[in-house]
Amino acid sequence: MNCSPKRTSCTSNVQRFFQLILLFYVICAPAYANNGRVQHLAWQENSKGQIIDAQKENFGIEILEQRNQFFQYKEPNNPFFKIRFNRFGIHWTILHFVALALTLLLQILTFRKINRRMRESRFFKRWSFRFLKLMLWAAVIAGNWATIWAIELYNTKFHFRNLELDDFKNYSSIQLQSKFSDRTYFDPIETTRLRFQSYRKRDGRWFSIRTLPVMHFKKNQNGSLSYLYDKRYLKFSGESKKRKAPTQLVVIHDQSSAKKDSALYFQIKNKQLIPYELSKEKAKRILLFVNGYRPVSTSSDPERAFEEINSKGLEKPRSKNLIYNYDQFSYWPKERFLDEVANRISPDEILFADGHHSVSTSNHGSLIKFVSTAALYPPPCKGPHHCATTKVANQQNVRTYNLLATAPNYQGFKKRYMAGKQAGRNLLQELSRDGNLTHNDTLYVVSHSMGHAYLMGMTSILRGKIQLACYWAFAPENPKGMYFAAQWWQEVYQYGTKLYGPQRHAPCQQDGVAPQWRILGLKASQHIGFPKNLANRMGYLKSHYIGYYDWVFEILAQQPGYLGKHQNGSN
Repeated sequence: MNCSPKRTSCTSNVQRFFQLILLFYVICAPAYANNGRVQHLAWQENSKGQIIDAQKENFGIEILEQRNQFFQYKEPNNPFFKIRFNRFGIHWTILHFVALALTLLLQILTFRKINRRMRESRFFKRWSFRFLKLMLWAAVIAGNWATIWAIELYNTKFHFRNLELDDFKNYSSIQLQSKFSDRTYFDPIETTRLRFQSYRKRDGRWFSIRTLPVMHFKKNQNGSLSYLYDKRYLKFSGESKKRKAPTQLVVIHDQSSAKKDSALYFQIKNKQLIPYELSKEKAKRILLFVNGYRPVSTSSDPERAFEEINSKGLEKPRSKNLIYNYDQFSYWPKERFLDEVANRISPDEILFADGHHSVSTSNHGSLIKFVSTAALYPPPCKGPHHCATTKVANQQNVRTYNLLATAPNYQGFKKRYMAGKQAGRNLLQELSRDGNLTHNDTLYVVSHSMGHAYLMGMTSILRGKIQLACYWAFAPENPKGMYFAAQWWQEVYQYGTKLYGPQRHAPCQQDGVAPQWRILGLKASQHIGFPKNLANRMGYLKSHYIGYYDWVFEILAQQPGYLGKHQNGSN
């Protein structure tokens, strides 16, 4: 670029260019959740174990990310502790096999001795030895599993809890973090417990340490900061009761003056340490949106979304099971749906959960089957319906209803249900900030598609810890996958097309993405059918698109299916 003729103008253009780049990175920055079972931290220490730059932001502690996994270092250069593979929930190393070999050798020697005694014994004594041998076989199996369990416990509680990362000497924290996704060095280990995983750098060497959710640091008289210990509980004063930590907390014991030790509590929000204080209990109304399979609903044109899936043949990564305070995937139509629901509920807080999983967890069973059936399924009829049968590839006529994926995929449903349980734990963590007790809070939920199974998993964790008010399920995927306990809620409705009964929709109008049986556990009056006068909004893909469900806002109060605050007076 030649800047000499118009140097000022060129400089201005360059500035605008870099501003656009900066704006792009701000808009496209990865979503960060303030919840997750494991908070990852990093800091650098001097030779005395004191944190360098403790006078700077966050006391010199770098807040990396919050997720539901530890990063377990595989120790690729240590033949005994290098993780070879994962099976049955065990992270197998050479140490496991060495221990098993020793126990098997001991067992073989024992059985040889018993067999020799059996050969030298008379009839009745021989049968006694055979019974003893049978008992020993049971003991052998139990002993081998006990050996494996003991080594796994040692690795988890001791060896991998505080470990030097040999392969990353003189790495910066950014360089180290970039290696977390490299499966050569690290394995992500899912956990349901609140924890910290910290990375401490001293003399150019990195150490990984797993700790309980309350980390204590000491601030000395010279202003230096050093790590002390970790706890499961928190206690604000000598008179207060111990409380189990609802989220990860950092405690600074300020001993910089001659006064009595003053403990300052901090929680983590938006990668910042902010004061944690017990707030006055105030009942809150929470509105939660639980999205489903993302690719079929993140476009205003369902057919275009399908074409994108069909052309790329790829799926987006499944849910991280975190809770967000904004619609990070732009899943919900803002003005036509999200804002309208919010206006009716008037919530104190709006949160979002991501129920997205692979098509393999749906009734379709695979992405290929979903795409091929969608291409084969007849379009909406123009005029009188003539869609009762459809010609398939061999030109044979088949009943159109038989093309719908109605056979429940119980295993896939359970997979989403179990993932939802992790999200439920994270929702409680999110709602427990500033010492808030969730028992008096009221929860309103809107789910779509795969979000139904996910919400059921969340509910199994939330029940008894928050007031369950209203649940509105839009086009739930696999509604027969598990019994839904409607009695836990004050009000429940399902919206979508109908597969059976006198009000069922024509074959060409059916929701092919998630065929709509009534949710197992609901009454017929709780299943609100898609209005048949909106035929232009129905079809294999269209009947599933959440943007076409704004008709629910025309349902009046006191009518079945009304979407609004519970009418029996819940807050």
